[in-house]
Amino acid sequence: MGLVLFAIGASLILISPVRIPAFSVLLLGILLLGWNLVVHRNPESIQGIKGMLGAVQSWLGLHGRRGNLLLLGIGLSVSSRAAAGDGTQVISSLALPFWLGGIACTLLALRGTSPTSAPAENSTRLEWLGLVGLTLAALFLRGWQIESMPHVLSGDEGSAGLTGMEFVNGLRNNLLGLGWFSFPALYFWLLSCLQHIFGRSIFAIRILSALAGALAVPATYWLLKGFFGRRAGWLGALWLTCFHAQIFFSRIAYNNIFDSLMFTLILAALWDGLKTNRRNSYLLAGLFVGLSQYFYTTAHVLPLLLIGWIGLLALSRGRRHDLWSHLTAAGIVALSSFMPLLLLYIAHPGEIFFTASRVSMLVPGWIGPAAAALGTTPLGLILEQTWVTALGLSAAELQGVYYGSGVPLLFGLSVPFFYLGLLYCFWRVRDARFNLPLLTLGITFIIGGLSIQAPNAQRMLLLPPVLAMLIVIPLDRAVDWISAQSKRVGLAAGAIAFGLVLVMCTQNIIQLFDRYFPEEVYGSLNGEVTMEMVDILRDESPRQPVFFIGGERMSFNSIPSLPYLLPDVVGLDLEYPYDLPVIEPGSGRELLVFILPGQSQALDLIHERYTPGELSARYNRQGQLLFYLYRFVLE
Repeated sequence: MGLVLFAIGASLILISPVRIPAFSVLLLGILLLGWNLVVHRNPESIQGIKGMLGAVQSWLGLHGRRGNLLLLGIGLSVSSRAAAGDGTQVISSLALPFWLGGIACTLLALRGTSPTSAPAENSTRLEWLGLVGLTLAALFLRGWQIESMPHVLSGDEGSAGLTGMEFVNGLRNNLLGLGWFSFPALYFWLLSCLQHIFGRSIFAIRILSALAGALAVPATYWLLKGFFGRRAGWLGALWLTCFHAQIFFSRIAYNNIFDSLMFTLILAALWDGLKTNRRNSYLLAGLFVGLSQYFYTTAHVLPLLLIGWIGLLALSRGRRHDLWSHLTAAGIVALSSFMPLLLLYIAHPGEIFFTASRVSMLVPGWIGPAAAALGTTPLGLILEQTWVTALGLSAAELQGVYYGSGVPLLFGLSVPFFYLGLLYCFWRVRDARFNLPLLTLGITFIIGGLSIQAPNAQRMLLLPPVLAMLIVIPLDRAVDWISAQSKRVGLAAGAIAFGLVLVMCTQNIIQLFDRYFPEEVYGSLNGEVTMEMVDILRDESPRQPVFFIGGERMSFNSIPSLPYLLPDVVGLDLEYPYDLPVIEPGSGRELLVFILPGQSQALDLIHERYTPGELSARYNRQGQLLFYLYRFVLE
């Protein structure tokens, strides 16, 4: 192992400008080689050190040569950072194999072999069929007409699609680096895999979110089944299948929907480990913690949330030797999978919160004037935003350019059961199953308080599995109590519970598909302008001369959805005096000029100079003028 790491480190030093990780791997290889040499020649001199290392290995379950395998795994993960580098192109094509090999070696070294303290609960064939059916239903709700609902491909989605196309076109191959808006590039590489299959389309970049959102449904079943039993699992999974906010964010090309999926998988795997003492479940939880960091910014709070929850859990369960051993192993796996990105952030600390800083209340020079304008202090403004975020659960309408739903996260029949579940959690707060939702709500409120546009649903996507849990708790507990009095009446109560959840599901589906999507306001007005232009230009010749007059408001390519969907269309921005360039006079070619509202002088001049022509106006769904289109033939 030492020789392998020495060779890797030495070769990376020669080719990689990312020197510290490369030197670290080289040093680790030298230390291992030196250790093996001393052990071979003079083992008596290091008996004390061997004893301590042996105790640590025994505690972690590193039997035989697993200790060397673990060091190899960590070394490979560190090597992947040096091999990947900071740019769009990897320094060495071994970057990805190093990363995957490091994760695999770490998992193999730490895998569990001892018997579990509780038998695993077997799943029936009927259970699997039901879960597959529910997942397919969730995928249908998230994937049906995904290209037209939402009808605007926002600029952020277009930017994500363009970054994915860089992988397709060979302009980028570093999936361990950073992409658009300093998001980890792994997400954009996943988009590119679907773009390879479905082409340069809206469907290709949105369907990944639909898959992630749908997979959160069986993950929620796994979690709630582990917490409370099968009935709670089915109720929670059914509710999440139709939850309007989770469906919406499963229909746009943005990486925040992975919050719901990763958080649920982490909790489900961790709880399975706690119940069964199964080491591999802990390792799976650690793997998901590490991978979650490659998606949306709010996932950075997950380790803090989990540490707080585990601390409360440890207080309630007392000291357990195996618990801390398993948790340490899970932490090592999380570190191994997160390693290349972590080392990148250490080298470029400004990147870790770059995205958050663009929507944060703490941006220097912003919060002070904003607070003064509202007649409050910066702290008062943050507390107000926190309170408004809390109101967004059931009272205040959701805000933001993504999802101005017209309703809170919860409405209708879901609200009373949510508050009953919340009260029950406060009553049983010492139980880890019930203090987890409270911690998650608190973290979400803090995130909202530090963000603009509260309550903003896109920064509340850790909540869907927790909301499902809170709504299910009173229903499940009521059925349990009734069943204890009379089994026959309990069956009827269970059917009523499912009926109530179906009512909630119907309310959510009607709200999203019947009320929101037909009248949606999504993205921005400029985004609507761009999509209307796309609808016009996709039927024109790629070489069609196109001109755009937007003043200071926007330019032709200011919304990236247009170059993503129509890469061959080239438009020219015109400024006063709005003279068109000479294009083959007398050719009889038709020219298009897009003119935004507020550019009346340009409209008059163009109409006067280039006649005859055809002037038309385009409006959005709310009847708001988007732009004027002037068509004329160059005589």
